[in-house]
Amino acid sequence: MSQFYSAGLTSPDGSLQKDAFKKLNNGIRSRPPKCFTDSEVFYVVEFYVSRLILSDPDLIGIILDGILWLAEQQLLGADCAVKICGDGLFSSLHIPSLRKNERRVAYRLLLALISCDRTRSGLILMKLEFVRGFIGSLEGEKDPECLMLVFSMHPLVLQHFELAHLAEEHFDCMAAYFPVDYTPPPGSTSVVSRARLAERLRTCLWAARHLDGGLLLPLLIEKATARRPEARTDALGLLADCLIGTLHAASFLSEFLLILPPKQRDPIPTAHVTAYIFALCNLVSQLATELDTSCDTEDISQTLSIVAGLALTYRGGPEEMDFVEILLKCLWPEERAEEASPEVDGWFAMAPGSAHGISKVAPQNLFADCLLTGVLASPSGPLLARLFHRLAAPLLWPKVDPLPTDDCFYQIKFEEIIMWTPHILFLNRLLSHFSRCKNLSFEDLQTKEEDVRAIVFNFSHTLKRSCCDLRMCDGDNQRSLTEIAAFGLLCRLLSLLRNDDEVRKTFLEFCPHVLEHMVSTEGTETPLYALRMEQQCLLAKLVSQFSLGEDGLLLLLFKLLQGDSSVELEGVAIEVLQRASCNSDVILNNLFTLLFQRCSDPVSLTPVLQMVSAVLFVTKSLQNSDENNLLPFLAHILQHRINDIFNVAERLIGELPREEAKSCLLDLLSSIRLVSSSLSEVHQVEIFTSLVEFGKTRQPSNSYAAVLFDCEIISALRPKLPDILLKEIVDFIVFNELCVCSATLINKFPGSGVAEILTKVLNLLLAHMDEGGRGASFVPTSRFVVLTLRGLLVSQLSATATARKRLLEHLLDILLSTNVPCPTQGLQRACLLCSLHLLLPLREAADVDIGLETEVELEPLCLDEEITHCLVNPLAVQKCFCLVGLRLRTAWQLLREVAGPSSEQASLEEAFLHGYLRLASLLPDNIVDDYASNALEAAVLGVIGDARHAMGQQTQALGLFVIARLAAHRPAPSILSSSSFSLPSSPDATDDFLEKLLCLRVTCASADSSLRTASSLRFNLARCLRFLVDLPPAVTARHRGAIRRLLEDLLDDDCQSVRLEAARAHNDWCLKV
Repeated sequence: MSQFYSAGLTSPDGSLQKDAFKKLNNGIRSRPPKCFTDSEVFYVVEFYVSRLILSDPDLIGIILDGILWLAEQQLLGADCAVKICGDGLFSSLHIPSLRKNERRVAYRLLLALISCDRTRSGLILMKLEFVRGFIGSLEGEKDPECLMLVFSMHPLVLQHFELAHLAEEHFDCMAAYFPVDYTPPPGSTSVVSRARLAERLRTCLWAARHLDGGLLLPLLIEKATARRPEARTDALGLLADCLIGTLHAASFLSEFLLILPPKQRDPIPTAHVTAYIFALCNLVSQLATELDTSCDTEDISQTLSIVAGLALTYRGGPEEMDFVEILLKCLWPEERAEEASPEVDGWFAMAPGSAHGISKVAPQNLFADCLLTGVLASPSGPLLARLFHRLAAPLLWPKVDPLPTDDCFYQIKFEEIIMWTPHILFLNRLLSHFSRCKNLSFEDLQTKEEDVRAIVFNFSHTLKRSCCDLRMCDGDNQRSLTEIAAFGLLCRLLSLLRNDDEVRKTFLEFCPHVLEHMVSTEGTETPLYALRMEQQCLLAKLVSQFSLGEDGLLLLLFKLLQGDSSVELEGVAIEVLQRASCNSDVILNNLFTLLFQRCSDPVSLTPVLQMVSAVLFVTKSLQNSDENNLLPFLAHILQHRINDIFNVAERLIGELPREEAKSCLLDLLSSIRLVSSSLSEVHQVEIFTSLVEFGKTRQPSNSYAAVLFDCEIISALRPKLPDILLKEIVDFIVFNELCVCSATLINKFPGSGVAEILTKVLNLLLAHMDEGGRGASFVPTSRFVVLTLRGLLVSQLSATATARKRLLEHLLDILLSTNVPCPTQGLQRACLLCSLHLLLPLREAADVDIGLETEVELEPLCLDEEITHCLVNPLAVQKCFCLVGLRLRTAWQLLREVAGPSSEQASLEEAFLHGYLRLASLLPDNIVDDYASNALEAAVLGVIGDARHAMGQQTQALGLFVIARLAAHRPAPSILSSSSFSLPSSPDATDDFLEKLLCLRVTCASADSSLRTASSLRFNLARCLRFLVDLPPAVTARHRGAIRRLLEDLLDDDCQSVRLEAARAHNDWCLKV
């Protein structure tokens, strides 16, 4: 090809020459790379390089593009790389003088040569000639796209080439761009942002930390104090990376603790850090001052990472103590001798005059954070001990024996402790975070056991006298803060001591006072509340891990639950014990034994609420962290307390208001579900079997308790448990309450197995009724029918399975057929009159609206999706109403058209109407308008009946409720003027309707109706009249007297709900008519 195009390649005509080189490039690229030999490639490269001397920039770009293709296909060898760089890029071609596009191609070629092992080996042989040429080729580059390529080459050069005396010059090539100062111009199409450039340059300088560390550190220290925020952030980030030894080191800092992946540290050499250690520590101090009030969390995190990196650099080394002294001198310097306060010579010794032994303010804000980060980065280092001896200086005195009796000693000492509170708070903070890394020991504090024992003894006695006896901690938040801080330090130091009865006794005498103060009235957002919670955690740790808890402290807490303590103090004791029980099986067992015993109180429900709260807390805590594998043990406790749990659930349902019962039951049921779902399959089988056996021996007096627990256990089961047969599940459900649990199962298991077994159960129930069962069996069976139907209709699972489809059709036929066999007629009516409301979720306060408080008192719990855990289709309500409600209306209209209906047909007609109205009453507000016209027509007929059939009171009450709801939802005149009120029996539909409402006054007092039904009818009558007050004035004026007399009669009703609703209606009619 070279010979074929030789005339054009060597032609003096520039256009012919460029065209020839393009054709040569295309011809080379058209051949497979494997067809080229090394000699052919070298020949082409040699020819290309010889042409780079030409001055035409377009031609140079074409030549470089041809060489680049060969490099990207890895066809070049070491000799080709030497030829390209030695005779081309670094010789005849001056890259900085090229245009942008040609420079970019040249840098791409150079990067390709450095990246490939084969070509790089030749460049390495060039030694300093290559390095010198490389540095020269980068001179003055400013284009961001070219710099992205340049910054990619620097780490490779640092890694593979010996720079010798050119190292500083090479570093200057990188440092000249740091920090990046670039903003894309408006309308720029470049995809290179400042962030990308800064990240690429960061990688370059990071790679130079070993070779150029002595140059890099002063650069970063200088730029870290820059006023430009981006420059400071870049410098701090790279400095932290170099000190810690990993890129983006600050991302590994969490709550002042640096958690690095294993074996990923490669920091800058310690010798470079030591050379600038004073400058680095002064930089930290300066940053702590500048950033103290800043909201720049990134720079703050980088600063803390720098401190962690410094601590890691010297951790365990001979220079660590020197580093600690320098760091303390910069962040928390000691006072000069002439500024120090007068010294005292004992715990109760008083300083002369008004002086106190306060030598220096405690570290605050970011200064404290830096010291804390340094301690956590080197937990075995001397920094913690140095801080402990300075922060605890007023406490480090020998044990006082005998103790003084005069109160003034304790008053003065407590005032001194108040002034020392910031130091104690910071010391508490240090020890708290330190415990995340390792267990505290005397070696860590570099102190003796007798010194710590003396602190605890003197401190406990002082606090007991000043706080318990003299009540000096009362009065303001500062004194309460002192007591909290002092007690926290006592708890932490006490964990170091063992078998000291005298110290233990003194501490225990102070504990009751602290427990009383934990009964806080402060808001949960206040700092004192958070510190009180920390006190509970410290006490819980002492109870569960320390011998002090085996007798005195544990007995003290349990006595609070067994004596005459206040409810608030009992709550504090339970909170401490429940935290401790998460780490001790003995405390866990004793706590729940006592809590369940307290639930036997027949009067107070507070122990029940406390027990439920404790169960939920322990369950959630163990689910989050269970180091001692206590979850199976908790399951064992609950398994053997199942009878008590049922008693608690029944009591909650029976005695508490509904909403409170629901909330408390949800807590208890959530605990059961969380425990069950967290167990292994073996333990799940065990607890499930235990529940089955319990069900065989005891039938709960309140079936809803069993239903709810069934649902919780089933919802926690894994769908493929090998040791539980489906038959056992069904037997278990049938024993307790088949209806609700069948809906849960039909939603959880997508296969045909559940549907087939439920079909068999239904057939058995129908066969039982065929054999003569009536009455009592209809209602439970109807609940099973309706809830199973609901589970099929609302499920998100596919209903295409044959068994599920057949079951759905069978259930709909039972519900909607106008010609069912005689044995099934009772079941059909029970479904329509007693259980159909279970098909739709109960509207908020719908039971109160209808006035059937006793009838539906427990239904909301069964319908709550949080409890039954059904996967609900988003359009479930519309689907249920269309497939059942509208078809009920159609069936009702068909029976209305029957001439001379029998009594059974008339009864079924009313049942269809009753079912339709019940479903209409449960429709949500956002869709009720779509069905309002038809529902209103049915409701009116449900109230006033027709010539051939008078409606029952339950249907009338339901019709009144629907009318009242629609009248409240839409203006009464617009509703009553609709076609629904075009009654053929009256020329004036509105007058006729109101007259018949007034006739219900007689029906309300019927002796044949039950008290509940009559109350429901009167309630809904009053409500309906209340919303019909907005009828046209001409209409209301004609009936005003009769309606007001009716409402006045209802004001004396025996039912409170009726009286309240009648009062509202009477006020509206008096004000508006």
